[in-house]
Amino acid sequence: MKRTTTLALCALALLTLPLAACSSKKPATESYSANISAYNHTQDYIHEFYVDGAGGGNSYPYGGGGSFVCCISFPAKWRAGLNATVKWTTSSGIPGDKRPDAIKPRWHEKVVPIEKYDEPGGLLNVHFLPNNEVRLIISNKRAGAKDYPGPASPVKPADWKW
Repeated sequence: MKRTTTLALCALALLTLPLAACSSKKPATESYSANISAYNHTQDYIHEFYVDGAGGGNSYPYGGGGSFVCCISFPAKWRAGLNATVKWTTSSGIPGDKRPDAIKPRWHEKVVPIEKYDEPGGLLNVHFLPNNEVRLIISNKRAGAKDYPGPASPVKPADWKW
């Protein structure tokens, strides 16, 4: 009788184990994808850029936000230490600038924190700022929109002739 009870308990455990696994709660989606859009707040021309290997196109001086490149994946929930590697190449954005150091493209690379987001957005806005600073903002809004969590759209200086 004792052996029959033990076998019955083992069989019951084996039958309920798959049911328990099926009922565990997981988030509906663990990751999302976003279109990549650049905002160039500098006088340099950005020939090309990449975020974690995903190509993002180019960006003219003091421009951007006008087009998108698909896509980059990111977690549904933001967490501390969430970073991306940004690589980009620049040269002078001033037409006719013939200085050797101005016309030769320069590569840059940085590990950049992805700023905190409360809900997943459909855009990864990449802001290229002076002094090779970069900000990464996941949002459903573009720079310049009300309540956008990042910098405003790039503004050309008054003395910018191009």
